[in-house]
Amino acid sequence: MMRGLWSFICTAIGTLFVASVLIMVLIPPTRILPAQILEENDHPVKGADAIVLLMGDAVDRVPHVADLYKRGYAKKIVFVEAEDTKLTSLGLRSLEGKMVYDYLTKFLHVPAEDILFSEKTRVSSTQEEVKAIFRTLEKNQFRTVILATSWYHSSRAHWIIEKHNKNHLRIESLPSPIPKDWYKSEQDFLSVFNEYLKWVYYYVRYEILA
Repeated sequence: MMRGLWSFICTAIGTLFVASVLIMVLIPPTRILPAQILEENDHPVKGADAIVLLMGDAVDRVPHVADLYKRGYAKKIVFVEAEDTKLTSLGLRSLEGKMVYDYLTKFLHVPAEDILFSEKTRVSSTQEEVKAIFRTLEKNQFRTVILATSWYHSSRAHWIIEKHNKNHLRIESLPSPIPKDWYKSEQDFLSVFNEYLKWVYYYVRYEILA
C-alpha cells in the first residue's frame, strides 16, 4: 500500500513539475511563483533575542545572517553542528558548523561572544536540527527569535520549528532574498523543485504517519 502511495505521489509531483516548467516557459510573469510560494517572510522588527541559523547552503545563509546581526535584528546567533560525513571522519574536510563559525568570525567579523554554537551536536535533518536548537534557546531563556535560512527553505523550516515550539516562543521568519532570475541558476532551480518533494515527504512522514 505504501509503495503504491509513494508511486502516486512521485507521479503527481513529476506531472506538476513538467506542467510548471511549461507554464514558466510560455508565460514569463509566472516564473517567480514557484519561488514565492516557498518563501515565508514575516518581516520582523529589529531587537529579537536571537537569530537561528540553519545549516545548508552556507554561501547564501551565512552572509545573510551576519547582515541581520549587524543591522540589529538580534543580539545572538544560534546554530548547531551537522552530521559527520565520510570526508569529515577522515579529516579531509571540516564539519559544516565549524566552517560556518569560522566564516562568521574570521571573514564576516561577527564577535565570537555573540555566537552560540553547539559544536558537540550531530544532526542529519532539519527536524533534528530544530530539536537541538531549542535546547539552546530554552537554556538561555530566549523569548523572541528570528529564523534565518534560504528563501526556498523558509516555509518548511518555519513549519518544522513551530511544530516543536512547546514554550510558545515568538518565532518569525526572515529568509535570504529570492534572486530575481532564480530559474536561470541550475542550483536554485533544482533547490526549488527539490523543496516541493521534501514538503511532501515531511508532511506525509510527520503529519499523516506520525
